[in-house]
Amino acid sequence: MTEEELKKQIDEGVQFWGYKEDSEIIGVMGIQFKEDVTLIRHAYVRTTKRNKGIGSKLLEHLYAISTTPVLIGTWADAKWAIKFYQKHGFRLLATEEKNNLLRKYWTIPARQIETSVVLASAEWE
Repeated sequence: MTEEELKKQIDEGVQFWGYKEDSEIIGVMGIQFKEDVTLIRHAYVRTTKRNKGIGSKLLEHLYAISTTPVLIGTWADAKWAIKFYQKHGFRLLATEEKNNLLRKYWTIPARQIETSVVLASAEWE
């Protein structure tokens, strides 16, 4: 993500949380409180530090501070990410609902809507 895009995300209300190890940021995850939902945005863990629980710690913290149902959008081809979120209790939403939610809560191109999925926390009905 470019510095300009990062600034834009922050201006739109995304709060970024980081995980540090030896004063180095090795994981980042964003949270955005939007209307009646909480969005998890931009989840990254350094490749060499994956599968060590860092993403889980970040997700669990952000989930704990959310006060509304949590939605997560990701690429449909990111099977590892989908599996990660499902392991944490999130469920994939049906295509029509996913499309409606991506249009309502995200600002993304139509092509990205086609190639994305949305996962929801247990509170989502």
